[in-house]
Amino acid sequence: MSQFKSIGFALAGLAVLTLSIAGIKFSQFGAMGSAGALFAMPPESVSVMRVEAQDWPNEFDAIGTVEADEGITIAAEVQGKVARIAFDAGEVVPAGKLLLEQESSNERAQLSAAQARYNLALSTFERLKTLRSNNTASQSELDTGEQQMLSARGELENLQATLAKKQLRAPFAGRLGLRLVDPGQDLQVGTPVVSLQATQRVRVNIPVPQFWLSKFHNGLPVQVTAGDGSEREFTGIITAIGVEIDPVTRSTVVQSSIDNRDGALIPGMAVSARVTLADPQPVLAIPSTAIIYAPYGDTVFVVDTDDKGQTIARQQFVKLGRARGDYVAIVSGLTLGQQIVEAGAFKLMNGAAIAISDTPTPPLSLTPTPADR
Repeated sequence: MSQFKSIGFALAGLAVLTLSIAGIKFSQFGAMGSAGALFAMPPESVSVMRVEAQDWPNEFDAIGTVEADEGITIAAEVQGKVARIAFDAGEVVPAGKLLLEQESSNERAQLSAAQARYNLALSTFERLKTLRSNNTASQSELDTGEQQMLSARGELENLQATLAKKQLRAPFAGRLGLRLVDPGQDLQVGTPVVSLQATQRVRVNIPVPQFWLSKFHNGLPVQVTAGDGSEREFTGIITAIGVEIDPVTRSTVVQSSIDNRDGALIPGMAVSARVTLADPQPVLAIPSTAIIYAPYGDTVFVVDTDDKGQTIARQQFVKLGRARGDYVAIVSGLTLGQQIVEAGAFKLMNGAAIAISDTPTPPLSLTPTPADR
């Protein structure tokens, strides 16, 4: 019996010890839970600014295509073998410059015979006119003489025209492209010989959607940036507006004229074109760094206060307009003067406590000029 009594005391002591330990742990867990309920994340430090009203130039931007003021591919007008090439590839030539001559010995021989026939027919016709005035020749003889003279003259002029076509000349001043034929080559009608482009002035064709078309008129200023990596700018004006809208793209072509005396703009080149349409346009603008871009919608964090008076960040959906420099225009979602988080928005959640930082942010510009340092 005494043995069972000892075991019972031991078990009772173990139970008391276990209950004591459990009580201590429960009180510790309760204290931790109370502390967790009272714990709050420290406020995030952010930079803020107010929504600004700005006047942006009312501009239209697009990718344009350079076209020569005058440009053609000179081709053979008649069949014949190349007798002489009188130009070099890339040469700048004046209007009327002989470029290529085709073999024409047969035509020249025929021309001499045709000239002799015409001279004879003309002389006969003049003599018949004199005889007719004296009533020595009949009107029928005079008419026949005139017909023979006109026929001979037509034959002569036809050969002269053929010989002229065998001498290809530049129809206007410009720069030649690559030579496409060789000496001795037999040219067929329409065989291309060389490209000729007048590029002292060039045209820039700009595609314009129908929505914008009513804002365009001749004389509007145009700025063109060369697409060769040099970022050179050229200025010009709108000179023509297309009269048809493409039913597929719902756009038309607006044409501008640009001075290109140094030849920097090459026909076919893609360029960035900016057309200044009218007076400046008022917009609400915020820095692009304030925007959280997302597939479901773009948002910003607005500075607000909760029911305890603590400064918090409230996430707000916005509709964005055009971007210009470091700024983005706001179409809807914000009002003038509303305070928003400018820098540090990426680390916030909706309703997060914030502390406004005094650290200055980099200056913003509508026309930033990045540079390596």
